Amino acid sequence: MDLSNDAKVLYALLLDRAGISRENGYIEPDGRIRLYFTLEEAKGKLHRSRQVATRAFQELERCGLILRRKQGLGRPVVITLNILPARKERDGIA
Repeated sequence: MDLSNDAKVLYALLLDRAGISRENGYIEPDGRIRLYFTLEEAKGKLHRSRQVATRAFQELERCGLILRRKQGLGRPVVITLNILPARKERDGIA
C-alpha cells in the first residue's frame, strides 16, 4: 500500500488503542474492534495540523484499513478496524 508516513503512524496509534478497546469489550458482532479516536487526539499525537490528520484518516479509509461511522451532533466518530481476530479467539478456543 502506498501510504504517507503520517497515515502509517496514525494506523500504529489506532492498533495500540485497539488493544485497550478489546480489553473494554468494544467488539462488533462480526468480531471487528470498535474504537474512538478523535481528530483532535490524532492531531495532538501526530503533532500535525488538523488538515494533515484528516488526510491521514482519509488515506486509511481509502485503503480499507479502517471504517469511520458518524454518530451525530457532538458525538465522536466510531472507527472500526478492518482486521479480524485470530481464529482461536473467534471460535472460542483460547
